[in-house]
Amino acid sequence: MSRRPRGTRPAIVVATLLTAGLALGGCSAGTVTQTDTIVSQAAGARGAVGAMVLQDVSIDSGPTETVPSGAEVPIRGTIINEGAEPDRLVSVTTPYAVGARVEGSAVVPGENAVRILGAEPGPAGPSDPANRGLTASMRVVLTGVTQQLRAGPTYAVTFTFERAGAVTIPVIVVGAGPSEG
Repeated sequence: MSRRPRGTRPAIVVATLLTAGLALGGCSAGTVTQTDTIVSQAAGARGAVGAMVLQDVSIDSGPTETVPSGAEVPIRGTIINEGAEPDRLVSVTTPYAVGARVEGSAVVPGENAVRILGAEPGPAGPSDPANRGLTASMRVVLTGVTQQLRAGPTYAVTFTFERAGAVTIPVIVVGAGPSEG
C-alpha cells in the first residue's frame, strides 16, 4: 500500500502568515520614540475643565520669538463656556511669572466665548452684540517673567475658574520674528 503525500498543514501556514504580518507591521513602530514629548507647533494649546474649554492658547511674544526675563507678556486664545451658567476667570498662574493681570471681561456667559487678545491692539471688554457666540474680549498679561521664554518648549499655565475649577495646559511661545539672546 502506498501512502499519499500529505499537503501542508493548515496550522503551519496560518502561523507563518501571522508571524510575517507581525514582523512587517512592527517595521514602522518606533520611528519616533518618546512621542509624548513632541509638541505640535500649531497656534496654541487646548484644555478643558468642567464646562470651560480653552482653545489656541499661547504666549504672544509679539515681534520676536523670545520673552526676556523680567518682562510682561500677554497670552492669547479663546475661552468657551459650553455650560448654561456663566463662569468667571478667577486667576492665571504659572511658575514662569510672578503674577498675571486680567483686563476686560473676566466673566464668560453660558454658551458663549471670550477672546483673549494677546498682543493685538485695542481695548478689552464687551464686543459687538451682532457677533453671536463671542460676547467679549479680555487681555491676560503675565507679569515679572522669571526666566527667558523661547519658542519650542512648553510652559505650564494654570487657569482657575470660579465654578469649573482649575486646568493647567502646556503653552508655547508664538511670535512674529526671530529669537533674541
